[in-house]
Amino acid sequence: MDKRALVAALQQKLREEYEVVAAAAAAAREGATHEEAKPENEYDTRGLEQSYLAGAQTARAEAVLAAIAELEHFRPKSFSSDGPIGLGACVLVDDGREERRYFLCGHGGGSKLELEGHSYVVLAPGSPLSRKLFGKRIGDVVEHGVRGEDLELEIIGLA
Repeated sequence: MDKRALVAALQQKLREEYEVVAAAAAAAREGATHEEAKPENEYDTRGLEQSYLAGAQTARAEAVLAAIAELEHFRPKSFSSDGPIGLGACVLVDDGREERRYFLCGHGGGSKLELEGHSYVVLAPGSPLSRKLFGKRIGDVVEHGVRGEDLELEIIGLA
């Protein structure tokens, strides 16, 4: 498996997210300075609210750019079939009905990636499932809630 391709796909997804967030930040900045945003009285906070929104969206855009830059230097290592799961691992689990693939990465948690005919969900280190998987090995079972249902996920593959 080529994990560099997974990282590249994640970077592309984050670039697309950046475009959306940057456009939203620009629109909020424009809204904050628009003629209609000027307060009509001392209790009118439309312009101030738009300003806060623009600031938050700008900060989010900067965070996405930083994540893209950090991924430029991320080289996920290969994991042996008997080693513990860590950052950069691709993990295959079986919940008894279907197999699921996860990519443990420092950025892009929750992103869905398609590669070589397989779907991967990116897990950030702080996510509940990621915390359960870290340090586990093939053959271990973790319990995790998926869509309101408690499932036993057996780790069946690691790369």
